[in-house]
Amino acid sequence: QLLNSAAKMKISEVIDVLTTVIDRKGLEHFYQYLADMLLEEPPLTAEDCFELIGDFITDGMIYSKEEGIELCGKLIQMFLAKGLRDDLRNSVVPKYLKYSVCIGDVSDHIEYDVIDDASKALDPLLDYDKYTSDSNSMLISWGEENELSLRDKETQKKKLEAIEKQIESMRKQKKSPPCVVIHGREASYKMDVHINNVSIIVGGKALLDRATLKLTFGRKYGLIGRNGIGKTTLLNHIARKEVDGFPTHLHVLHVEQEIEPEEKTVIEHVLECDTQRTQLLDERQNLLSVDESKMKKRQKVENAEKLEAVEAKLVEIEAHEAEYKAAKILGGLGFTQEDLTRKSKEFSGGWRMRISLAKALFSNPDILLLDEPTNHLDLDAVMWLEDYIQGLDITVVIVSHAREFLNNVAEEIIHFFDDKLEYYKGNYDQFEKTRTELLKQQKKQVETQTKHVEHIQKFIDKFRYNAKRASLVQSRIKSLKRMELIDEIMEDPTCVFIFPEPELISPPLLRLTEATIGYGSGKEIADDVTIDINMESRYAIVGPNGAGKTTLLKTLTGELEQMDGEYYINQRVRIGLFTQHHVDSLDLRLSAVEQMMENFGTFNTEDY
Repeated sequence: QLLNSAAKMKISEVIDVLTTVIDRKGLEHFYQYLADMLLEEPPLTAEDCFELIGDFITDGMIYSKEEGIELCGKLIQMFLAKGLRDDLRNSVVPKYLKYSVCIGDVSDHIEYDVIDDASKALDPLLDYDKYTSDSNSMLISWGEENELSLRDKETQKKKLEAIEKQIESMRKQKKSPPCVVIHGREASYKMDVHINNVSIIVGGKALLDRATLKLTFGRKYGLIGRNGIGKTTLLNHIARKEVDGFPTHLHVLHVEQEIEPEEKTVIEHVLECDTQRTQLLDERQNLLSVDESKMKKRQKVENAEKLEAVEAKLVEIEAHEAEYKAAKILGGLGFTQEDLTRKSKEFSGGWRMRISLAKALFSNPDILLLDEPTNHLDLDAVMWLEDYIQGLDITVVIVSHAREFLNNVAEEIIHFFDDKLEYYKGNYDQFEKTRTELLKQQKKQVETQTKHVEHIQKFIDKFRYNAKRASLVQSRIKSLKRMELIDEIMEDPTCVFIFPEPELISPPLLRLTEATIGYGSGKEIADDVTIDINMESRYAIVGPNGAGKTTLLKTLTGELEQMDGEYYINQRVRIGLFTQHHVDSLDLRLSAVEQMMENFGTFNTEDY
């Protein structure tokens, strides 16, 4: 049967089989995902295979169900026939048997642990086309190694080191399945999810222990909990369907990383999610480019019929509206009309994160998972996103620290607390009120029970050795044993920051007077800027991305000299600056405490 481990059949070999059998151009990144699914859950029959990847074959690749099952049969046959490469691993080649047998794990040469680690490290749909082709060319068989010259061995060693670095880079990434539009979803996909006894263990630590996961279709959820408790990890598990019992046929998308800077334009990134549209447009172009003068009458008729069928399918999936829909979403997220045709590599990480968000919204999955979606958005984009999410007829789960955003979007709050998931109807404000009231009630119940227990215990202690009251004492002891104690009140730990009061400085502290700020002639950001800052000043600088907010801050701190006007700073003023790219200034090899000691090494570890 199909081998069930990346150690037995390399993912690149599976991709080769998929490419040979399915033969759809432009879908290579989906072959990677399908290959990973097939390796993780090896099907035994064509029907099993179709159940696993059928949606992608029929919806994304324009095959009928019957054609899809036939393709899956061919896939199974090729996997069985392909066997293993003897030059890479010591194992048994799978053969046809009288009865079905699911082959278990087979040990490999220890020399190829790095290759096994590479396969295991590959998350679903990491962009590793280049990686697999490059690394395959780098690998050599164990038997051939002795024939290599010393120079060849040194070259091989460097190449394997490069592979290990690639593996480490992949491990640090946690990409979920790619954004893809699936047309013609049936009503059965609009379903609730209710799973009991959900447990997630990471690094030996239980993030969830026998918790309940409940997602009602169409509801908008806010997922909250203290930092580091595992909210993003939970979203990753849901997106990859690694939660036991999660419906595998549901289309789940998790927006977690910005797109890679590429030559593609902004709108191309979004439109590529509709693989069926792309496939149909390519097919139509091929049919239109055929030279009919060299065709027989029958061939012309067949070509016309195919073209008519493709046109009908394009109308059915509303392909003509795709570009308008993509542009509308991108416009809502702050992209101008001119931005749509710019290459993604020209944009900053924050703007590429917006493209990633736009792709997910365009794909319209059954369940959309958003992790801090407002982090890179300005106020206008946040308000647009609020309205857009409210109008979606899908399930949405949002992790956010933006209170107002959760209040405007969330219909129910999921509180990730003490390895459990607690559910509260309403938005964040309603959650706080409800939880505060529940904690008050629980506190009263605990106090009442504590007093009751103390009263009984006093009676027991007082009459323990009184023969006349022995039966009463025993009765009280039994009542204590039978009593179900109310759980101790537990609250999320809070971190309290205590900042020392700065010394009082007479005004003015910092002043810009009729200043022009910018980066030289022709690059002025603003003129006639006057700001007077004293000890009591509290300013909020707002404006669209690219308006010059950071430039103004640089001018105020003295990092950037004003082009015109006056700048004054009191000699006793010390400025603290936290930028959106502050992490770039940190040594990521150090712990938080070590980082503080590195910068302010005048205190002991306990102080930090």
